[in-house]
Amino acid sequence: MLNRLFLLFALFSFLTGCMKSTSLTVLQPAQFKVPDHITKVAVVDRSKPSSGWLNVLEGLFSGEAIGQDRQSRAEAVRGLTDALQRTPRFRVISTGIEMEGTQAGGSLPAPLPWAEVERICADYSADAVVAIESFDSDNSQSARRRETKQKNKDGTTTTKVDYVSDMRTGVRLGWRFYDPRGKVIFDEVVTDEYLQNSGQGSTERAALSNLPSQVSVTRKVSFIVGQEYGMRIAPVYIQVKREYYHKVKGFQTEMKEAHRLAESGNWDRAAEIWKKIEATAGENTKAAGRAAYNMAVMAEVKGNLEVALEWAETAWTKYGNSKARSYIEILRRRQYDAQRVEQQMNKKV
Repeated sequence: MLNRLFLLFALFSFLTGCMKSTSLTVLQPAQFKVPDHITKVAVVDRSKPSSGWLNVLEGLFSGEAIGQDRQSRAEAVRGLTDALQRTPRFRVISTGIEMEGTQAGGSLPAPLPWAEVERICADYSADAVVAIESFDSDNSQSARRRETKQKNKDGTTTTKVDYVSDMRTGVRLGWRFYDPRGKVIFDEVVTDEYLQNSGQGSTERAALSNLPSQVSVTRKVSFIVGQEYGMRIAPVYIQVKREYYHKVKGFQTEMKEAHRLAESGNWDRAAEIWKKIEATAGENTKAAGRAAYNMAVMAEVKGNLEVALEWAETAWTKYGNSKARSYIEILRRRQYDAQRVEQQMNKKV
């Protein structure tokens, strides 16, 4: 059994050891186009429950800490502004405005009156308002007994007993995007997200106490939901990872040199080496395929998606490089996304 595990680990190391990685920044499209006249957006929170005592009572029965929802709503706003600070499409202002919404916080209230939206826009020189309209969180914890049999050196078997705990933290947020110029709510959505955490201990109580703080996890999920909504309404810069080859039989020296050049940011010099390998590899199709694949990565890093796709297709169709097959689909998706971004930015990128 140990020999099998060693061989599997060695095979995994061999397969992944021939690849290095680099990262690049791409502009990810939003889910829809925001009207062109909107260049500045004010963010408000109107998800405060209108009945504070009911909310406190609900928190006591659900085990939520006092003030947990308010902190989490603030994290949702912070997540939203964090995402929108990474868009060139429009500016975002976190107003700090907190207004009452629904009684329990779990459903959308009636929309803001347009006079109120216009007042907020006037106060903050904004063109539109994004509002958190509702907020609700849910936390559940459980623990279960686990038995594990262990074989001793003398041949006897011992049963070890411990406990495994689980915690599920969910957050539901409602959003509206108000455009006062046309008096249109052009986005209204309720988003859900949750995180699962686990712990363990010698007793049920110990296992539960080893779970992370309910407050901190709820805040973390809220921040994530806020970020996700920001990426829904605006093109946002994100980091993506790309792998490329740094070794191949027959061209070890050349591939290592090219890797060092790419690692230092000199992709043009690295490309000269990979292009030469692809042209001179002859029957060494593995080397030619890896060099062609690396040329595709180089072209994408340099921002030329059309050339990147040509090299990836060469790596797959001509040399049978299996990684290039999935890379082709990634590049085609990037071309489609680039067209969507251009439409959403109205040629302002």
